[in-house]
Amino acid sequence: MLLEKGEITKWMESIGISILLPLIGYAIDPSDPFFINYQFPWLVLAPLLISLQYGFAFGIMTASLLISMVTTGFFFGWMGAPFFPKEMIVGLLLVTIISAEFYGIWIRKIKLLENKNNHINARMDKFTRAYHLLKGSHHQLELHVASQVKSLRSFLVDLEQQILSLEKNGGEPLAGIGESILKLFSDFASVQIAAIYAVAGDEQKKINPEPVACLGHASPLLSLDPFVREALRTGQVASIKLEDDSAMSAVGTLAVIPLIDVYQKIWGLVVVNEMPFFALQESTMDLFAILGGNIGDLIKRRAEAYSYIDDKGKDFELKLRRVLNEIKLLKTSATSAMLIGAIINSEEWQSKYLARFQANLRGVDKIWVFKNEQNHKTYLMLMPYTDENGANEFLNRVGLSELMAEKVCNNLDSKVFSYHDGDVSICMWNLNNKTLLKKVVLEISQFNKNSLF
Repeated sequence: MLLEKGEITKWMESIGISILLPLIGYAIDPSDPFFINYQFPWLVLAPLLISLQYGFAFGIMTASLLISMVTTGFFFGWMGAPFFPKEMIVGLLLVTIISAEFYGIWIRKIKLLENKNNHINARMDKFTRAYHLLKGSHHQLELHVASQVKSLRSFLVDLEQQILSLEKNGGEPLAGIGESILKLFSDFASVQIAAIYAVAGDEQKKINPEPVACLGHASPLLSLDPFVREALRTGQVASIKLEDDSAMSAVGTLAVIPLIDVYQKIWGLVVVNEMPFFALQESTMDLFAILGGNIGDLIKRRAEAYSYIDDKGKDFELKLRRVLNEIKLLKTSATSAMLIGAIINSEEWQSKYLARFQANLRGVDKIWVFKNEQNHKTYLMLMPYTDENGANEFLNRVGLSELMAEKVCNNLDSKVFSYHDGDVSICMWNLNNKTLLKKVVLEISQFNKNSLF
C-alpha cells in the first residue's frame, strides 16, 4: 500500500527530529549526547512534540528510535554513564502515551466539530437554494402583480359602469359584457379556459347552447353536464370539490358559476374548463360565488333599466340583501358583516364626520346618506367580511369609540352609542347567518326616527 505524500512527510519529520535531538546533544556535550546526566531529560521533547502533532503511531516510533539509539550508545560506551537509564526510558514511553492520548482527544473533538460544520453547511446550502427559489418566485409574483394595474374592486367598478352604460337589449342581458366578465375571472381567479352562456326563464331555466363569449378554446356545453344541472338547481357554484371525480372526467368541466342576483334569478352561467390545480380550493370557490353574485346584481340592474344610484333606498336594500346572502352561502371567506348607522344633527359635525367616514372606509365598504323626518342626516355604512372588532376599530379611527360614548344601549344584535350631548348617535348591527332582512330594515327605520333611545 503506497503512502500518501502527507504521510511520508510525517514519517520523515518524525525520523528527522529523532536523529536531530541527539546530534544537538552531541554538539553541546560530546560525552553525553543523550542528556543522561542533565537535570532535565531533554530527550523527551522529541516524542512529546511528535505525539502532540501526529499521534501515537508517530510518537511511539520516535520514542522507539531514541530508545534504540540510547541502548546502542550504552553498549558501545557513547554515553559516558555507568548505568543504563531505565527511568528515563520508562518516562519517555509514558510521556509519549499521555501526549498521544491528548492528541486523540483533540482529534475526536475536531472531527465532531467538522461533522457539525458539514451538517450546518449542508442545511445552509439547502436553505440558500430554497431562498433563491423563493426570491425568484417572489420576483415573478411582483411582475405578475405589477402587470395587473387594477385591483378586483376597481375592475368591478369598471364592469359596473360598462354594464350600466349599455342600453337594455331585449332578451339579451349579457350582450356586450361577456368578454369583460370572463376577463375578470381570468385575472383574479386563475381561470384559463371558460365560456359564458345565457339563461332564460325563471322556472324552466333554458340555457342557450351558443356561448355569449369564450376564453380560450372552450368545450361545447353538454345539457347532461352534472355541474350545470347542479348550478341551475341550487343557484350555487358547482365544482369538482362538490362532485365525484367520475362525473368530472366524463364532461371535462371543473366548475360552473351561476350569475345569480339577490332575488335568486340566474341570468347566465360561467363554465370553467381549465384552471391550475392549486386554484381548486375552497377560497377560490368562495371568490367564484362572490363574483357571480355581484355580476348577477349588475345584470339585473341593466336588464330592468333601473338606476339604483338614483334610488338610495333600493340600492341599500340590494347591497344589504347581497351581503346577507353571501354570509349564509360562504363557508370561509365571510362569516359576518357589520352595519353602522349614524344620525348627526349638527351641520358642523355632519361635514366633519362624513369626511372621516369616507377616508376610513375600505374598498368593499359602502356608505349611503339619507335625511330623516327631522331633516337630520343619517349615514348607513355597510362593512362586509367584518366582525365587531373591526367595526370598533373603524369607530376608533373616526373618533367615535365606545369609551367616549355618553350613553350606551345594548340589544341582542345591535348596540347604540350617543356622543356630543346627543348630536351624534351611532348604532351597530352585527349581521350573521341568522340575521333577517326585514328585522334589520325595521330596526333601521326605528333608529332613523328616534335613535332607539
